[in-house]
Order: sequence, then C-alpha cells, then structure tokens
Amino acid sequence: MMTTRKEFIASLCAAALAPRRLFAAGKADFDDSLAVLLSDVHVNGNDENNGKKCSATMRYWLRENVAEILRMDPLPRNVVIFGDLAYLHGRLVDYQRSYPDLKLLVDAGVKVTIGMGNHDHRKAFLEVWPEYEKRTLVPGFIVSTASLADFDIVMLDSLNEKDEPDSWNPVGGALGAAEQEWMLAELPKWPRPFMLGAHHAAWELRFGKGKKSLEQMIDSFPNCRGFIHGHDHIWKTGIVNWRNPATVPFMTLPSNGFWGDIGYAALRGTNTAQGRKAAVAKLVLKDFWLGGGAKKPARDARPPMWDARVADAAGARCTFPL
Repeated sequence: MMTTRKEFIASLCAAALAPRRLFAAGKADFDDSLAVLLSDVHVNGNDENNGKKCSATMRYWLRENVAEILRMDPLPRNVVIFGDLAYLHGRLVDYQRSYPDLKLLVDAGVKVTIGMGNHDHRKAFLEVWPEYEKRTLVPGFIVSTASLADFDIVMLDSLNEKDEPDSWNPVGGALGAAEQEWMLAELPKWPRPFMLGAHHAAWELRFGKGKKSLEQMIDSFPNCRGFIHGHDHIWKTGIVNWRNPATVPFMTLPSNGFWGDIGYAALRGTNTAQGRKAAVAKLVLKDFWLGGGAKKPARDARPPMWDARVADAAGARCTFPL
C-alpha cells in the first residue's frame, strides 16, 4: 500500500511515543482484561470533498488516541472500532488514509477489531483489510469477535449498504438474513459471557419482517451481558429490554473526533466490591462540540454548556455484571 512521505514521518513520530519495550529485545506486556473502544472515526482520505477543503480534525484525533494507547503500560490486548471508520461515503482512500495509524497498533501486537457503520462500504474496506474475508463469522458480512480474559465482544455488522461504490448509504442500520440466522443459531449457545456490539442501537435493528427488534431478542441469548454501539456521537448509558426482568446495560460510545462527545472508552474486566466479576467501561472524554461537524468552532463561539459537559463527564462509567 502506498504511503506518502508525510504519513511515513507521522507514523515514525507516533511510534516514538510508544513504550520503549516495544522496540527492545523483550516482548510487550499486555493486559488481557483491557480493551479500548473507539467509534465514528470518520477519517477522510481526500483533502477535498465536493470542492470544499476537508478538516484534518478526525485524523488528528485518531493519531492522538493511537499514540495514547501505545503509551499504556501494559498495552490493551484489544482495540475495537464500532463502525464509521470511513468519512461519509466509504471510499477506498478513506481506509487507506487511516490504515498507517491503525497499523501501528497491529505492529505492536494489539488485536484490532473493526465493525461496519452506515458510512462504510465493505468492498473498499476489504481491499485495505483483506484478512476480514477469512475472519468474518458470516460470509458476505463483517462479523467478528474480540476476546478478553473473562468475556467476549461479538461485533455485528449493521451496515445497510447500497450496491454502488462511494454511495451514501441509508442512515439507519439493518441485520442481513444470513447474519440473523447465524445469531439465532450461535448466540443462544455462546459458551462465555459476551457483550453484543454494533454501530447502531439495539432498538433500531429489526429481526425477520420487522416484528421484533434486537432489543427484544437479547433475552434469547443467555450469556449476553450488555450492548455497546456508536452512531449517535453522544455518550449514554441505560438499560436494554427494560420491560423484562433479564435486563442488561447498554452503552453509547462517543465519537473519536467528528462532532458531539469526543473521546473513547476503556473497558476492563474486574471484580466488584461484592466479589463478582464485571466489565467496567470508563469514559475518556476530551472535548465536545456541535454544529461544526469536523470543524471545531472558535473558542469565543463556544457555549459554556460544552465545557460543562466535559467537566461533568469526568469519571463517567458503565458496569456490565458478568
């Protein structure tokens, strides 16, 4: 894959921020109980889009977060991206532009798991990440797992894709027939506790002919312990299928760097004060803005509420009992 001189130098700079042990004789230390969760990365591969100059904000935040992950000691075993890796139309150049940054994680030994969002296109994605052809659990879709010490993350493919390349897909998500068949066959007997993940929310995704939502189906999967999604760009937590006693938590991830809450979540398997196993997600919120898309509004145009939101979210978390 072609890499520009600027990208090569930038990659070297990011790598220089990584722990020295990665480049020493010994192997890196990994935390098998830790995963970093990103969503809505939206990196643009073009300098212009429809004749307008594109902001480099999204790639700036991706590179910042990759460098921050590589400074973690020990390293997280997994980094999981919950869709919309591409900018708006899932172009090949979008995936090519973000690849050198994510490759730094792969080269460090971190397992990177990428899901599909409504701004992605599978064919273009697979040209840059061809290993997902074999890795997927459902041919024709991008369905994969990330395994931590005490639980798994099962990443669904909720992309409702148009056939035309570089097209604007429907904003709403969908689960394909083959994907639904796989879920009904495999998830009820999944041997470990797991979190379901997708780009879209569980209540937006329909089963069969739209009679039930995934939210209503979750109690059919006995080892499901929660649901994690992106798409909304706003950190939220709550309860899935709250009308059923077998409730599970849900968590909506912030955007990596494209309006709304800006940041990521660190998900760690741990023990509660009561001695029970749990997965606890902690929000790392770095900024917040609305109305400017990728372009962060000037400081003097920043409403006080935006700073208040960032301050209020400090230490926010979501616990998934295992």
